[in-house]
Amino acid sequence: MNATTRLYYDDSYLTTFNAQVIATTERQGLPAVALDQSAFYPEGGGQPADQGWLSAATDPDRRWPVIDVQSDNGVVWHILATGVQLPEPGTIVTGQINWERRFDHMQQHCGQHILTAAFIATCNAPTVSFHLSERSVTIDLSIGELSLDQVQAAEAWANRAVWANLPIHARFVSPTELAQIPLRKPPTVSDAVRVVSIGDIDHSACGGTHPARSGEVGAIAVLGWGRQRGLIRVEFVCGNRVITALHERDTAVRTAAAALSVGWAELPQTVNRLQETQQSLQRELRQTQRELDALRAAQWYAQTPPVNGRRIVTATLPAADAERLRTIAGFIAELPGGIAIVAGGSERPQIVVACAEDSAGDARQILAAGMAVLGGRGGGNARLAQGGGGSPDALAAAMAAMIERAGASE
Repeated sequence: MNATTRLYYDDSYLTTFNAQVIATTERQGLPAVALDQSAFYPEGGGQPADQGWLSAATDPDRRWPVIDVQSDNGVVWHILATGVQLPEPGTIVTGQINWERRFDHMQQHCGQHILTAAFIATCNAPTVSFHLSERSVTIDLSIGELSLDQVQAAEAWANRAVWANLPIHARFVSPTELAQIPLRKPPTVSDAVRVVSIGDIDHSACGGTHPARSGEVGAIAVLGWGRQRGLIRVEFVCGNRVITALHERDTAVRTAAAALSVGWAELPQTVNRLQETQQSLQRELRQTQRELDALRAAQWYAQTPPVNGRRIVTATLPAADAERLRTIAGFIAELPGGIAIVAGGSERPQIVVACAEDSAGDARQILAAGMAVLGGRGGGNARLAQGGGGSPDALAAAMAAMIERAGASE
């Protein structure tokens, strides 16, 4: 089968075209059509596929939604919505590109080229990979760290390039011509190479769709960045997506400001004040909890009758974390002859055993008796041991086994 002639190579603004159906098939359970020529961009190079419609040239009412486009050995396959009757090979169809989606992808992809050039120019951070999603664009930079100043410098550089309205030239070049072009990085293909040049700021081997001038990108806004698999991933938007992102963030800021009864400019100071208040309250709560646990531990100890000079105190606190369990157990083990067996956790049991020095108990041995029943693991020393895991249904039996072992301690 002959390769599909890709009309978008010569004209990214072409949205309507005629073509002949050369083959039909099924791809991933969906009907698919191959044409002799197409303006539909197939997914590739980090850019999503175009969408749109095909219709019979002689009967426009016969229409097939194009929901995806894929390339296979040079043939462009137009994936159609399920449940439609395929056009027969030889049928002349009219293709209609979803222009809003196409132009959005043109803005994002061109903006990526510009921002990539900006990071190289301002902090020598080359782009390793690129991905264009429905909401934003990401590039992964080969750089150890990225500061706010560096991001803002690159963003400003990129927007100056956008507003300079530089000409963008996309063309296939010969090997001789290619050798004369200062490509940003070597091409990944060995046959015909298509180069996209944005003024004199960036020259890249690229098969994607781009506007005629950089001004059509509109604006570039970095949304955030962070470490990802040894690289720095930068998330950004271009063109109309900048307006969308601004509206979303403005709504979020205004909603938060209204909830706190302050102006949006006062939000940072107000949030800092609330965080300080919350941290202070958390400290007070932890101290109050500790004092309450000390009283409870003393009460449980007093209510437990001594046996051979020991008081084996048990408690189950499903909501308590491991730190609180250790604290409570420690309080009990500070009392004469105190042996604490305290459990917590609802889905994954945790158990802490603590023994006073004069109790003659061994926390490791007591815990081991419970872990054998529970099916969990743990460790520690003679004074303090901790374990967890196993079956929650076996917790009661595990507690009984530990009480028995504690009572038998020499």
